[in-house]
Amino acid sequence: KTQRGMVSADFQAKAEKLLDRATADSHGFLGRLTEEETQKLSTFRGMVDSESPGNKYSDRDLCRFLRARDWVVDKSFKMIKKNIEYLASQPPEDPPLETLRSAYDNGECLPHGRDKRGRRAYFHFSRNHDPANGDLVGLNVTTIMNMFTRELDPESDIETFTVVFDLTGFSRANRDMKFNKTIIDTLQNQHPERMGCCILLNAPAIFTIVWSVVKHWLAPRTVEKIMFVGGKDYKEKIRCFFDDDQLAGVLGGTSPVTPESYIQERCGPPPPGAAKPKASKGWFGGLFGGGKSAAPEDNHFDHHEPTAEELAAAAKEFGEDK
Repeated sequence: KTQRGMVSADFQAKAEKLLDRATADSHGFLGRLTEEETQKLSTFRGMVDSESPGNKYSDRDLCRFLRARDWVVDKSFKMIKKNIEYLASQPPEDPPLETLRSAYDNGECLPHGRDKRGRRAYFHFSRNHDPANGDLVGLNVTTIMNMFTRELDPESDIETFTVVFDLTGFSRANRDMKFNKTIIDTLQNQHPERMGCCILLNAPAIFTIVWSVVKHWLAPRTVEKIMFVGGKDYKEKIRCFFDDDQLAGVLGGTSPVTPESYIQERCGPPPPGAAKPKASKGWFGGLFGGGKSAAPEDNHFDHHEPTAEELAAAAKEFGEDK
């Protein structure tokens, strides 16, 4: 046990490993390239400069695209060509924050704090997601990732950021596969190798259905950076990744920042009729023991392997995209 007496040494070791996973490889990064990688980087640089003269990709950027495709130059070039097209299609400036504020007024999005490796952090409170607002929220998340990337110090060893999806209270009403695809495309294709780690917090058993689909959209390197964290001691476990003052109060931290306060500090009070966080209705009348008043600590994703009967019931209730 740790000094707090709550989190096992085994979990703490796993948390440390996840925090360091993004830079764990002994090669593949500028300054520690093998001879073969150095040659591939030179070849890749020539191809990119020919495709997009005057581009702003640094050698560190090119290494990220090469790592994302396991240093297969042709695959990396195909990937960066799509990124060049994507960047060319984007407006010169981010959308005004005021136009995105419903993603904050509803308690869903919070770019705040840093993890224990100094990486910027983004928290997403999925129980407040409304699929009807999914396109705007997706645009907001993309804007946040762009902001995080711009703010990275090119001379610093920190090249990544951390993402936390708080799935406490997530239900069928929050399911939005289009939004999921947008987030994955943003993190995996438009900002390859930028996600240092991703924590899926308090994922209920029914999330297995979502994960069974989503994991197939992810590269193996991305899956290695994802960790499910839950159980009654989840507020202690999350502290293995963040100091108390970097965590919002709802997650057991001491930071007073919330999605609502974040946007109000920058854009003023919400307009009349602004979205408000929805009260969680639990798990489909207690399909998996949640019930209408289920508390976060009642979710035991990492302690309970759903049975075949539970998965069948979840699949029937939750459904798959056609």
